[in-house]
Amino acid sequence: MDYRLKGNVVLVTGSSLGIGRATALRFAEEGCHIIVTYYQDEQEARETSSLCQRLGAPGAMMLRLDVTDNASIENVVDTIADEMGHLDILVNNAGVIIKKKIEEHSFEDIEKQLRTNLEGTVKITRACLPHLRQMIINVASVTAHRGSPNLGVYAASKGGVIALTHTLVEEIGPRKVYNVYPGATATRMTNFQGDPPEEVAEVIVRLARGDYDVPNGGDVMVRDPPSPRNYRIVRPIRSGPAR
Repeated sequence: MDYRLKGNVVLVTGSSLGIGRATALRFAEEGCHIIVTYYQDEQEARETSSLCQRLGAPGAMMLRLDVTDNASIENVVDTIADEMGHLDILVNNAGVIIKKKIEEHSFEDIEKQLRTNLEGTVKITRACLPHLRQMIINVASVTAHRGSPNLGVYAASKGGVIALTHTLVEEIGPRKVYNVYPGATATRMTNFQGDPPEEVAEVIVRLARGDYDVPNGGDVMVRDPPSPRNYRIVRPIRSGPAR
């Protein structure tokens, strides 16, 4: 085990299944305290929490989190502050995807994705910042850069997350913030089509550990297989006046 992350307090949103679960487990292997959050999948979250402790986490807290509900966000962050005293790393992973053409989306479909993927990320970040010591890693998407049929609203929501990251790098220093771009990943949201979520988790942990030569605010593309060179910077961050 690499001891650079040992003892860190890590919150992974949406960590009952998929990329979130894989990420929580991987941080547990590094000896981190894990906060597992779930929205509906309580049993899966319990399993994740139990696995984290078996893998070496000195503690694993399980909390219900609805990122579209202000009171839920405040309750989770207050509980972390009361129980742990601080937060070292925030991984914004909670998300939802609805595959339809734009014209086939109901207003409810649009609202669900924007509120979960973008508004929820902004709000949980805002709530955590007073307690955050080290970094934020936002799980974005390659679709936000290149677009994809039937994923327009999802891509738009993730594009907002990318913009948030590039803004935070100017606001929260010396703390760090990064975007990670998975490709198609085998999770419930994709009907289990794509690469294993463990590959994304490996990149997230390596990024948190400082294995990659990525500048603060960097955009990191996941490649296969995971390695110390398993990324590329999508575009550099340049400070300057807004246009």
